[in-house]
Amino acid sequence: MIPRSRAAMSSSAAAPLYFQRSKWSLSSVVLPFAALTFLPVLWIVTSWASVSWDLWQHLWDTQLTGLIWNTLRLAFGVFIGTSLLGTCLAWVVSRYEFPGRAFFEWALVLPFAIPAYVFAFIVVGTFDGASTTMMQFRNWSGLDIWPNIRNYWGVLLSFIFAFYPYVYLLVRSTLKRQGQEMYEVAQTLGCHQFSLLYRVALPVAWPAIVTGAGLSVMEALADFGAVAIFNYNTFTTAIYKSWFGFFSIQTAAQLATFLIVAVILWRSLEAGLLYGREPHREKSAKTKPLERVKCGPIARWCCFFSFSMLLLLTVGVPLWRLISWAIEAWDKQVLEHFIGHLGHSLVLALSGGVLVVLGALVLSLAARLDARQRVLMGVRCATLGYALPGSILAVGLMLAFAFLEKKLQYLGVNVVLIGTPAVLLIAYVVRFMAVGFSGTSTALTEIQPFLGEAAQVLGVSLRRRCASIYAPLMAPGLMATLLLVSVDILKEMPATLLLRPLGWDTLAVSIFGYTSEGDWAYAALPSIALVFIGLIPVYILVKRY
Repeated sequence: MIPRSRAAMSSSAAAPLYFQRSKWSLSSVVLPFAALTFLPVLWIVTSWASVSWDLWQHLWDTQLTGLIWNTLRLAFGVFIGTSLLGTCLAWVVSRYEFPGRAFFEWALVLPFAIPAYVFAFIVVGTFDGASTTMMQFRNWSGLDIWPNIRNYWGVLLSFIFAFYPYVYLLVRSTLKRQGQEMYEVAQTLGCHQFSLLYRVALPVAWPAIVTGAGLSVMEALADFGAVAIFNYNTFTTAIYKSWFGFFSIQTAAQLATFLIVAVILWRSLEAGLLYGREPHREKSAKTKPLERVKCGPIARWCCFFSFSMLLLLTVGVPLWRLISWAIEAWDKQVLEHFIGHLGHSLVLALSGGVLVVLGALVLSLAARLDARQRVLMGVRCATLGYALPGSILAVGLMLAFAFLEKKLQYLGVNVVLIGTPAVLLIAYVVRFMAVGFSGTSTALTEIQPFLGEAAQVLGVSLRRRCASIYAPLMAPGLMATLLLVSVDILKEMPATLLLRPLGWDTLAVSIFGYTSEGDWAYAALPSIALVFIGLIPVYILVKRY
């Protein structure tokens, strides 16, 4: 035992010590997770082996060019809008002192708690020309105003208000970490306040701006509920109509390939925007903290009024409409349906969250303890599912499991896979593995490596080390990760809508069902539940940043 331990300790500088016996097992468990991520994409690509030319001719004559144009301009509009709004808010909050600044600094994150499709139906149900609110306004004012917001500008503004916190959080964190020195140096060189923004702050915060706006664009490309409510056709709505309207899953899969190409093009453009730009450096202990400039009498109250109106539009009005609608539609039957949908949502969210956290824990251990290139590459591939919209995952997994069912039936095994919770849980694992890996890897970095090394030198197996050392020390981080993943699953709509078992409507699916029929009041109660549940990740984000 002693010579073996000395040999192990002598090689610790070149490779992780306490995984030399487990390299094969760790690298082998990473492969299935990477394969699960590429499985939907692979089957979607193979769907082009059989093409329904009549259906494609109909799509080309009616909506294909419109789908491409709508998707592209929505992506660029969301990028520009969230970049401008989020950056301006972060700059004003970080740089200037005005009444209520401390409150607005964290309150501007609250729109994160409202899913985009909930925000969309609140906007349509409140400001559309045929809504009850606008009818009452016309009767009160005598003005014959019939606004039509079910268009590009309506869905764009909804996405900007729903997703700007991505940019705001990252840019604000970047600006606060830079310290005061660079602004003082720029001012000595003749830069005024506005020059400090575009000549100093923006170049420093550019990676954070692009990253946050890129996340917003990915959310917009993956969205189905909001664009369906606004009757704004994109590839996600076309996939749903092809599947359930034309009853052609092959055509839905082929449409999904266009969305995959759009995601790849966007990520390439994002990489080009970040080329040659290094992320900001952490400030040293000797750096002066950022000093805020006191606004003048007019500017300070303009800031207060502007921020108050923004929160009123993005948080106050939505909550008021949801509560008023819920009171209007309150009865015993609505409550019974809500309890059933909530139960389904919690079962799926907790089950999917546990599976994601367990898989992410395995990937985190493999990435830390076996640093070979193929293992790290497998971990990166396994966490790419967050870039795939839920509709793509649903179509790809449906094709894959339909093929598997046919093969099993050919072998004499009669088993039903499609329409079961297992397929939906697999979609959750693929979709949210990146979120789980981020949380578990952060929790793992807080554990000193020598603890595992000492345990292996004493002959403790990998399984016992995970159960006795890593799991107890990582428990707080794992619980926080479980909460984040479960909340994301609760709010997920496209994959759940397409893959849910019969009779397993969730809160998100029930909201889509009610809003597709214009029953805004019945959709209010499940929306309120999602909003208050969504406050959990908002609280974690506020504490983290």
